[in-house]
Amino acid sequence: MVASSKKPKGKITISVWQPVWSRLEKALDVACLKRDAYIGALINRELDHLANEIPVANSEGAQQYIDKQLRALLSDSTPLSLALDVEVVEKLDAVCKQRRIVRDSFFNRLFLFLAFGPRMAGKLLFDSFLTDTTREGTEWTQFVWSECKHDGPFYENVFSPLAGHLDPIWPIRACFDEIEFQDKPDYVDWTDPTTKQTVKMAKWTPDSLLYLPPRFYTTVLNDHTLVKGASRNPQGKPQQQSAYHNLYGLNCYLPDFYIPTHEDFKTAQAASAALLEDFENL
Repeated sequence: MVASSKKPKGKITISVWQPVWSRLEKALDVACLKRDAYIGALINRELDHLANEIPVANSEGAQQYIDKQLRALLSDSTPLSLALDVEVVEKLDAVCKQRRIVRDSFFNRLFLFLAFGPRMAGKLLFDSFLTDTTREGTEWTQFVWSECKHDGPFYENVFSPLAGHLDPIWPIRACFDEIEFQDKPDYVDWTDPTTKQTVKMAKWTPDSLLYLPPRFYTTVLNDHTLVKGASRNPQGKPQQQSAYHNLYGLNCYLPDFYIPTHEDFKTAQAASAALLEDFENL
């Protein structure tokens, strides 16, 4: 009797924000991709990026805050049962546990950018490329093309087009890498008091507040960027007072100075107010 070569599967159930899953499900159908097989292969790769971009754990307070915000967002959600390789499920559990990452925040964040493409990334991750006259959200893609058009993926995916499906976030990561290369930010070494691991951190205001460098999984999504279906003028600006989606639940990493009840939040607010006062007094 020939032994089966199929890997054992483990089932997990996640909740996905309904507007995201509605769009992503259609995209998977159009691409003729088998849902569970594709998602399994994708997250297996993405978990390596997640662990690399977030080398230290969230605080317990940050994890609880993200979870609370996510549950509010998922009041409009779709339950999704996935059959994944057992080793992928174990890897998922380990990475999320070690770093105090809310598991469904990871899925919803990844699915959001897969479903809505470069315009969503331009709005939420690369708003520095937006101007008063160009607010399409795709301006960052021109930057990536100009700087990376001779790099591997652009060339390789022409001859191996199916490979592009397995690394769809590559252009976003390439943009972060190129921005860092050109800006040469002044990072500092910080040692985790629990694990004794030393990592590169960026400075907030004041300098005593630190955060992980901007990356796909570390850039903080907030509650004042993504407009709830407001009408827009030709320049892409809302034409009326608009409500915004609260996206704090889609974060995999959140510095404590974003949590309203934390002392670091008060410190950051006071420092920002002092800077604004100094500016107004110039």
